[in-house]
Order: sequence, then structure tokens, then C-alpha cells
Amino acid sequence: MKKYLSIIPLSYFILILVWGSTWIAIKVSVGDTPFIMAALRFFLAGLVLVIYQKIRKKRIFPERKHRKVVWALGIGNFFFGYGLTYWGMQYVNSNVTSILWATLPVMIVIFAHRMLENEKINPASIFSLVGSLIGTYFIFDLQAETLDSNATKGMAMIMLSIVAAAYPNVLFKRDGQDLDPFAANAGAMLIGASLLLVIGLIRDPWQTLDLSWVSVSATVYLAIVGSAFGFTLYFWLLGRVTVVKMSYTTFLIPILASIWGWMILGEHLTSSAFLGAVIILLSVSLPELFRSQIGRISKAGPG
Repeated sequence: MKKYLSIIPLSYFILILVWGSTWIAIKVSVGDTPFIMAALRFFLAGLVLVIYQKIRKKRIFPERKHRKVVWALGIGNFFFGYGLTYWGMQYVNSNVTSILWATLPVMIVIFAHRMLENEKINPASIFSLVGSLIGTYFIFDLQAETLDSNATKGMAMIMLSIVAAAYPNVLFKRDGQDLDPFAANAGAMLIGASLLLVIGLIRDPWQTLDLSWVSVSATVYLAIVGSAFGFTLYFWLLGRVTVVKMSYTTFLIPILASIWGWMILGEHLTSSAFLGAVIILLSVSLPELFRSQIGRISKAGPG
């Protein structure tokens, strides 16, 4: 672990930069065929990882003993997680979506409590959970006179997608310690993409598939940088730090995503949504920041 100490902070920083930019890329590529566009993203990303594994002369897909983890990632993370997110983003701005995804650490805590021996719910976790629920309420702004029913449905689907993605993240931490992240993601992405394509051909108006250079470029960026590179880096980090601490990378991502959404798409947060965002980000980040500060003080000792 010591040889990774200098690499891990840099990897955190790079991952935040990459995933801070993916929300706007999803927004400009999703069109009205969300499942097909998500399928194209993960088919391409999976293919890139397969080619990379061939070049490395490594296993393309994980061993049989890891089948449960790979299928959980494929179905939970890439099919339900991103399928529902893509669908929701037809009606929800990229900045709001990224803020809702900042609740992922809270969802992970709940599963980690049941599945991991050393990561139990504590007062800090409860603080984050309650704060996230309050913040989400403000983002939904259910009492607004101009309430958009499609946006509400979209946000509800995005929240379900976060729950679906939380379980496989914890399962990977518990059962995938010796699992090659390249092989794991290659298999999981291809599983998720296959299921997304089936649903897309049934539900999406595929005749109106947007293949403009903006949409295609965004999808290629999402596939190679956001998925093939981003998820592999994420799971590499996940094998070296606690699953809850790893998930706290999400509280900086919405800040970057909101800046990109404002600069490029002119997205603005309502006053209620802004308040909800502040509540979520503080409730998720403050316990971890306090815990880190206490850790430094205890290591430094008295005086």
C-alpha cells in the first residue's frame, strides 16, 4: 500500500476532473433515445477494455468465481444505474443530476452496514442520511407552482438509479479484492450495454437517433474517458481505500458539473435547488472532513 500513497491523491483528483465533465456530455448526447445512447457508450467502452486486455495479454473476462460481482456491476451499475439516469436526464439538467448523485455515499453506507464488517452506520452516517434527504426534498421542490411533472419523474428515476448502483459497489469491495478492474469493467459494461440495447430497441424511438457530431463526440468521450478509463480508475482506487471514503469523491464532482453546465448549457439552479445542493454537499462532506481532521490530530499527538 505504501508505494501507492503518492499516486492515490493524484488519482482522486483526475477522477473528479473526469467525472465532473461527464454529466454535461450525457446531457448533450442523450436526445430522446436514452437507452440506445447509453448502450452505445458502454459497448464502445467495453470494446476498448477488451482490446486493452488483449494487448496486455491478460484475461479478457474475470474468472468464474467472480461471476456474481461482474453480473451485479453489469445489471446494477450499468443497466439500472445508468439506464435510469440517462432516461431521467431527458428532463433533468446535468447540474441537478450530478447533485443527486452526490447522495451515493449515503446509499453505499446503508449497504456497507449490512455487507461489510468494519463499515457500520454511525452518528456521522445518520447525519449524512438525514441531510441528504432534506436536501433532496428541496431539489424536488414539490410545492413549487411551476412544478414540471416530467422533471419530477426524471429525478425520481435518477434517485432509483443511485440505489441500484450502490449495491454492486459494496459487493465489489467485499468480494472483488483480487479482481482485475479492467476485466471486471469489460464484462460488466458489455452485460449492461446488451440489456440497455434490448430495452432501447423496444422503448426508444430509434428512428430519431441523433448521430450529429456533437452527440457522437460526447458519446465517444463518455465511452473512452468517462467509462473505460474512469470506472477502471475508480475500481482501482476502491481496492485500496474504504468504500465509504472512496464514495466521497462525489461531493466535489457536482461543483465541477454545475460550473460546466452553467458555462456551456446556461443551466441555472433555482434558489430551492441551490439550497438543497448546499445541504446535500455539506451533509455528505462534513463528517468525512471532520473525521480526517481528527485523524491528523490524533496522529500528531498532544502539544
